[in-house]
Amino acid sequence: MLITHDLTYRYPGAATTFRFPDLSVDRAGTLLLLGPSGAGKSTWLHLLAGVLSPLAGRMELDGVDYAALSGAKLDRFRGRNIGLVFQRPYFVDALTVEENLAIARRMASLPPDPELLRTTLHQLGIDDHADRLPGQLSVGEQQRATIARALVNRPKLILADEPTSALDRRNASRVSALLRERAAELGAALIVVTHDERLRDDFRQVVELTSLATPN
Repeated sequence: MLITHDLTYRYPGAATTFRFPDLSVDRAGTLLLLGPSGAGKSTWLHLLAGVLSPLAGRMELDGVDYAALSGAKLDRFRGRNIGLVFQRPYFVDALTVEENLAIARRMASLPPDPELLRTTLHQLGIDDHADRLPGQLSVGEQQRATIARALVNRPKLILADEPTSALDRRNASRVSALLRERAAELGAALIVVTHDERLRDDFRQVVELTSLATPN
C-alpha cells in the first residue's frame, strides 16, 4: 500500500513550491493522475519514484517511509520495490533486450534469473525479441520492453509517465490494459501520470490536476 502525506517540493531557486494532495493506493489499486503539461505531474511522479527528494512530507510503501532514505539504501529500495515506465524508452543500445532487463536486476542487487527474464518478456508478447537490440524493435515493441523492464523485479509499485502519449487509440488501449493486467498479476499498485483523457475510464481512482505550484 502506498500512502503519502503533506508532500511538498521546491526546485532550487524557484519562487514557487509544489504541494501535492495526500494519496492512498492499495496493493493492486490503480490511480490516474490526469492534467495538462506544467501542472506538476512529472515532478510528483519523480518524487514517488524516489528520483527527487521531497522538501517535506512522507511517502510510505508497505510501511517504509522511503522519503527518509538516501544513498545506497534508497537505490536498493527503489530497485526492488518500484518499477518505472518512462515516456520515452531508454535502453543501453549495444545490449540485447534481455540484457537490458538483466541490468535492472543487477542494479537492485538481485541475483540473475534468466527464466524470470524470459517469462516476463513472454507475458508482454516479445519473448521472441529477447536477443534483439532495442533499435531493431518497433515503437510498440520498445514500449513493451520498457514495461517488461519495469516489471522484472516484481515491484510493489509501478509508475508510468505518459506511457500512451505517442500512441494511437488502439495501441494506447493495449498499453493501458497491459499495465493494469500485469499490475494485478503482481498485486502491485499502479499509478499513471498523463494528459491523455482516453485513459480516464480505465482507472479506479482519478486525480485531476490544474497547477500544484503555490508562491513561497
